[in-house]
Amino acid sequence: MIKIRLNPIYFRKLTKGAIDMIKGKQKALSVSVLLAILGMSYAGTADAAEAPSHSFELEKVVVEAERALPGEMANGSGTVGILGSRDAMDTPFSVTNVSQKTLDLFLGPNEPLDKALVGVPSIRASGSVLHGDYSIRGFRANGTSMYVNGVHGVMTQFNLPMFAMEGIDVVSGPNSMIGASGVQYESNTAGGIVNARTKRAGNEDFVKYKQTFSGKGSFGEYLDVSQRFGKNKAWGVRLNTELLNGETAVNDADMKAKGIALNIDHKGKHSSTNLFANYRDLDIYNGIRWFKLANPGEAKVTDASGSSVTRTIPGVTHVPGAPDGGRNYSAKGTWKAGYGWFATLNHEQYLNDNWTLFANFGYSRQKLNQNVSPNMSSYWITDDLGNYDYIQTNSATPQRSYYAQIGSRNKFKTGDVKHEIILSLDKAWRNRNGSTTVPGTRYLGQANIYSGPVWQDADARMISYTTRPNNKTSIWGASILDNMEFGKWNAMLGIHKHEANARSWNTGSKTYSSVKSDATCPTYSLSYKPNDNWLIYGNHSENFDVGAEAGSSYANAGEIMPPAKTKQNEIGVKYGTKNGLFTLAYFDIDQASNISVSRDGKNYLVQDGKINHRGVELSYNGKLAKKWYGMIGLAYMDAKYKNMGASAAYKNGQRESGQGKWSASAAIEYRADENFSVIGRATYTGSTPFYTVNYNSSTVTANSTHLNAPSYTVVDLGVSYNTKINNVPVKLSAMCYNLFDKDYWVVARGDQVYLSTPRTFFLSAEFKL
Repeated sequence: MIKIRLNPIYFRKLTKGAIDMIKGKQKALSVSVLLAILGMSYAGTADAAEAPSHSFELEKVVVEAERALPGEMANGSGTVGILGSRDAMDTPFSVTNVSQKTLDLFLGPNEPLDKALVGVPSIRASGSVLHGDYSIRGFRANGTSMYVNGVHGVMTQFNLPMFAMEGIDVVSGPNSMIGASGVQYESNTAGGIVNARTKRAGNEDFVKYKQTFSGKGSFGEYLDVSQRFGKNKAWGVRLNTELLNGETAVNDADMKAKGIALNIDHKGKHSSTNLFANYRDLDIYNGIRWFKLANPGEAKVTDASGSSVTRTIPGVTHVPGAPDGGRNYSAKGTWKAGYGWFATLNHEQYLNDNWTLFANFGYSRQKLNQNVSPNMSSYWITDDLGNYDYIQTNSATPQRSYYAQIGSRNKFKTGDVKHEIILSLDKAWRNRNGSTTVPGTRYLGQANIYSGPVWQDADARMISYTTRPNNKTSIWGASILDNMEFGKWNAMLGIHKHEANARSWNTGSKTYSSVKSDATCPTYSLSYKPNDNWLIYGNHSENFDVGAEAGSSYANAGEIMPPAKTKQNEIGVKYGTKNGLFTLAYFDIDQASNISVSRDGKNYLVQDGKINHRGVELSYNGKLAKKWYGMIGLAYMDAKYKNMGASAAYKNGQRESGQGKWSASAAIEYRADENFSVIGRATYTGSTPFYTVNYNSSTVTANSTHLNAPSYTVVDLGVSYNTKINNVPVKLSAMCYNLFDKDYWVVARGDQVYLSTPRTFFLSAEFKL
């Protein structure tokens, strides 16, 4: 029996600190943190007249956690869509469950999400400090295509609030059946299901305070409070806050972030409920590092005064050598700022031991209120000397998303066959606005990737705007799946039916045009488990994505493409022991292709042909030898265009832009004892193809040059040490990302190239109070 006295003073001070943080008062936050610590330390002796205490008699309760693999860089179990929590050895799909430890090691405050995910063989890097982009089995994804606690579409597409997350579960491959319905922005779920799990109160109550330093002058403060209370400790509260400010490892690229996240859960005999809410305010100055390589030709642009200027473009014939990754390449005044909040609610009702009802809900409101950036997010390199133009634009993309799902899981037997029938109904909405009073794109100056700015007429400052409707998309779906076990065999048979309505705003007629579509996506699998150590499986799965909208750079802007169906066949084998988990998988994926074509001198987005991704993935997570642990992955993928029409016949048989053949990652930890460890990681990306494009557009033509960005290897190295200061447990960590300061190009978003981030030092001290 444990007796805990909870002091209301502590909670008042903690709340005050969170409010001060949101207002950006860094000193006030520090003071509040110290007061909160004192409140916790002296909760048992607070003056009753000043603040009465409350006593509760609490029974010991065990809070379930994911099964950690040796080394704790990955878990052996995690969330698998509507199947719920599953052990990897009982799942007939390729899954990787990234742990809290891996997030802490490789996801520094200024690092993009993909830095923590590249240990998953299916995932390749394409993100930046600005955006949380990555690719999974060759398909572009970002925060809006992710799930949070099984709820789709509530995250932002920009830098993500990972300070509130304790792990990420990755199910590789398209699967609308287990992933249900969703509406995302500038991404899709064709490559797989990526689910972030929020931090929740565990069996141990604690207060953790962490200070960080990274880059050239970026300082961070993080507070993490966890407590369980009530009868049988049925209630849990986890509070996380973030305050970050300063210069990143890139010259003059500053990042400010203020965030607060609250998770409340209740676990009872007949039900469990989890509520999560998050608010974050983010400012990033400069930091643009995306480029496109221009075809030769002439183009008209508008200068800072509003006059028309004809630009003669020599064109680029080869990949320029990667310049200094530590330099700033943004035009003066470049600025991205946004704020938003989202919430998820999960509930399970246990009617009996075999029948469970579940419901999941989500809401998100995100606003990019300052978007001073290059047109189409990239600068165009115009010649082989590395010259590029400042073509700037101002825009805004405020959006709201909603999600609702209800369903049931029912277990029963027919003879020797065990059944688990899962039923689900869900609906997702996303409403997005655009901006109306911005002046459009402007030619403001020139620069060189090697020598820096040449001239700039005016700062690329933000001009006030008003918003208008842009796009409203909704999709509803119904799923039924039978998970059958008979002896050493398991079979899954499921079908997902959905209907979508994508509406696009016409600025001329001020009405919506609508494209309705529907599809049926089956999923089926067969697996054999000869013993507890082996799993052999095969599956077929499909994904449905509502039609993509042609952007403002196309002559058919606002037109919605037909829905793209993605189909995959996969076979694999898993071998698990007490020391770790091996996974080997082969996959073959087909998807309809959207491409840019030129007609009568204008650029159009059309659906033409297919892309095919086929490859092999191998991974190991666990113990390598005494005191040695690893998270190791290797992937080969052959991604090619096929069945392209006459307008793009030149692409047939060519490797798809942005898809290199080889990638690998190996994170190795040496744990000298329970207090000291050294960790290193090497990440390899093979040569990656892409095309040159028309200036100030994304159009690839038959005259475009097919190029290959060179391969590269990046090394990270760090140490961690657990000690005590005045009897307070402290964890000290030091990491160096990109240890050898390698400069390289990353091909991302099709035919864009992204310049690497430079060597970055990250220091942290976490106090457990």
